[in-house]
Amino acid sequence: MGAENRVLTRRQVLKTAGMATLALGLPSPLAAGSAATPADKTGKAVSTPSHDGLHGLLARARSWSYQLQNHDLRQLRASTADILVIDDQVGTDSRGRRTPAPVRQLQTKPDGSRRIVLAYLSIGEAEDYRYYWKPEWIETAEPEEVAADRSGSHHAAQAEQAKAAGDVPSPATQAPPARADRWPSDRAPAWLGDENESWSGNFAVRFEDPDWQAIFLDGPQSYLARTIASGFDGVYLDRVDAFYDHSGDSADPAAQMVAFVARIAETARRLKPGFLIVPQNGEELLLRKGYVDLIDAIAKEDLLYGSPTEGAPNGNGQIINSVGWLSIARRKGHPVLVVEYLDDPATVAEARLELARLGYIATFAPRMLDALSPFAVPAGEAATKPP
Repeated sequence: MGAENRVLTRRQVLKTAGMATLALGLPSPLAAGSAATPADKTGKAVSTPSHDGLHGLLARARSWSYQLQNHDLRQLRASTADILVIDDQVGTDSRGRRTPAPVRQLQTKPDGSRRIVLAYLSIGEAEDYRYYWKPEWIETAEPEEVAADRSGSHHAAQAEQAKAAGDVPSPATQAPPARADRWPSDRAPAWLGDENESWSGNFAVRFEDPDWQAIFLDGPQSYLARTIASGFDGVYLDRVDAFYDHSGDSADPAAQMVAFVARIAETARRLKPGFLIVPQNGEELLLRKGYVDLIDAIAKEDLLYGSPTEGAPNGNGQIINSVGWLSIARRKGHPVLVVEYLDDPATVAEARLELARLGYIATFAPRMLDALSPFAVPAGEAATKPP
């Protein structure tokens, strides 16, 4: 048998995944077309009836946009996306007070219909630009300290002594990786870990720690309470996949993450019934009992491209695994939001078609999420110019 018959092409993989999705008996955005805006007899758009609720809006959503930096409220208001995911600080005024005014403006689309606005919250990493952060949690090395530490001279000497004695150097005697310029101080909370090498200002956390979870859950100044006070329709939970590289004491970090999301969902819906819970990534958690019932939708980054190589197609096995897990959410009737970090028009068009065939709602964005991509929504729903 020739190699061409042994290896599935990308198109065959996506076709197989698409057929599996259709077998679920669920409509896809491609088949349904764009979500129609209600109109009166004159053709003028009217707002969605309030009794329909957020879940009705979510079920009809066909487009979304994702931006976390450099927000321009005029551009965001002009977007035709059915769902906007933005940083929660958009709901904070110049004095740091929570106000629902900006979010309420964004909840109305240019045609007058209702839009869902979700607040971005990172629950698997701490960020040094958030309200809860304290500068004394971090120590910064002087340049000469960093240079000396990076030499690893003491550990190198230990390794040489072990080698001379005929011993295999243990991890303790091998030269350590270069020390970061910043690290948690002795005044840092127990849950704080090292800085993310790829994202400056983001730090690993032991997310199962009650003190870390209290930041999101406890009292009127908690992250959730503040977000709800800003008028958001729900939360978009990032770094749910932190359980993959967990360094805590739990023997089952995935179960710990499910429990954390459950507490978030319970607390949020007690404060605001119908509040939406949308995790990003960590789709393997859908295999865990009860997880799919906690959430209202799920988002996935880099499903087709960019993992691990920026802009390059992902491996077939990787795609098949994710599509299989995401099908659990689809069977429950939950929308699947996918963001691909692409800017080549031809690749964007191909990816949008492939994702629609899978029944997913696609958006496209720059990796830094510092602007709205011209490809964020389908061409037929292009944003109007800001007033």
